[in-house]
Amino acid sequence: MAASDVQLPQPQPGPGPGPGSCPPQQDEWTQVRRKPRRKAAAGKSQQQQRKTPAPPSHQPPGAGAAPAVIMMRADSTAHLSASDIQRDYDRFEKSQWQGSSCQRRLKDLILQQLQASSSNPPPRVNQAVCLGIGSFDPEDGAWEVKRRAHIQLAAFLSIIADLQQHQQDPDHDHDQQESSERPPLAIRCFFQEPLFTPADKEFVKGLGHEVVDSPAGFAKVDRETLVFGVHLYRDIYNQAISKCVPAVFIGTGLDIWEGYHGSGGLDWVKMEELDRQCDRVPFPEDEGFTTFSSTSIHWRNT
Repeated sequence: MAASDVQLPQPQPGPGPGPGSCPPQQDEWTQVRRKPRRKAAAGKSQQQQRKTPAPPSHQPPGAGAAPAVIMMRADSTAHLSASDIQRDYDRFEKSQWQGSSCQRRLKDLILQQLQASSSNPPPRVNQAVCLGIGSFDPEDGAWEVKRRAHIQLAAFLSIIADLQQHQQDPDHDHDQQESSERPPLAIRCFFQEPLFTPADKEFVKGLGHEVVDSPAGFAKVDRETLVFGVHLYRDIYNQAISKCVPAVFIGTGLDIWEGYHGSGGLDWVKMEELDRQCDRVPFPEDEGFTTFSSTSIHWRNT
């Protein structure tokens, strides 16, 4: 026997994975070859990475500025078709979003805000811009990354549906037939995401929405726009609100940015104006995940 080989008794296993699994006999032996320490350490590190959750993605990245170059996704790295993405979305939306505590609390929060004051109603939303939601077909195929994109999409579309229904029918006590005869007041939705694959774009368009290239999404923002951008660079937010404070802004608030970077050395004018003109409420947490951590809903109050 080689010096690098040893014989160890095979340990008794716990309960088998299912019916039909048979534990080995006590006197069975197996030959184990020692691996170099470096490879073993690397394997342990990889295993820890799989078991250890990623650090919270809500930490404002870098010094708050967007990368000098916008990273574009290579088409050759795409794996899913639009129909594959649609099936993923249907599955995530049904099993991970519908009926979740996050979905229920978000709906209650939106309706409470919309019905809070008849004398000072919230600003009207005629269009929505979704920024940086991520690819629904991540390059590494990571389940949690894919889930995050689909859950954020489900939340975005839920908000749009609630706003649209309220704006079409704010008084639920009047005649239902009269309400049903009114034409629907559609909120146009635009998606801007440089990492979208052609299949991602086809999927979003199949939902009835529009995909635009950067910076066209920023240019569309006006005072009747809902801006949805979770866990993005501060400079992205600044571009989104450069012309005006939108009707609704969903993203990282000024308080979080100041908590990480302090109030000196960075240009906070736009974020301060957003904070001044808006009532802010925390976005409900997606339990067990960091999907919406440190995210707030800002409703313009002026």
